[in-house]
Amino acid sequence: MFTAGLGVGLDSFFMLSSMVIAVPTGIKIFNWVATMWRGNLIFDTPLLWAVGFVALFTMGGLSGIFLAAFPIDWQVNDTYYVVAHFHYVLFGGSMFGIFAGLYYWWPKMFRAPARRAPRRSKWHFWLTFVGFNLTFLPQHMLGLLGMPRRI
Repeated sequence: MFTAGLGVGLDSFFMLSSMVIAVPTGIKIFNWVATMWRGNLIFDTPLLWAVGFVALFTMGGLSGIFLAAFPIDWQVNDTYYVVAHFHYVLFGGSMFGIFAGLYYWWPKMFRAPARRAPRRSKWHFWLTFVGFNLTFLPQHMLGLLGMPRRI
């Protein structure tokens, strides 16, 4: 967006409007964390997926604040930084939430045993969470070093 050749006035407008998105998103994240604060939490599989969602969505949001500033966006445009941000927000913000909902509601909807395979389901979470971060976290650094996302 910022490298499309628009004037500084329009770049400033889009930068400020992108940063305005961070305010309600920060409030949502604060609400999610405050809901869990000092609670009597049982870390069954649905809660692991929900906490993983909050962590990955927060990471994507923090990288998005940097992308909203057009001087930084000029530097990292079309690099792996943008790819990492995109995946943290969209995959971390959607698939982790979907898996949290499935692991919580599936037994209730279909009258399946609630704790059918707790060990396997936790392995599913940890392998996905660690694999996701091992794949996309280094891409932030690669993008800051200038690695293009297309060759």
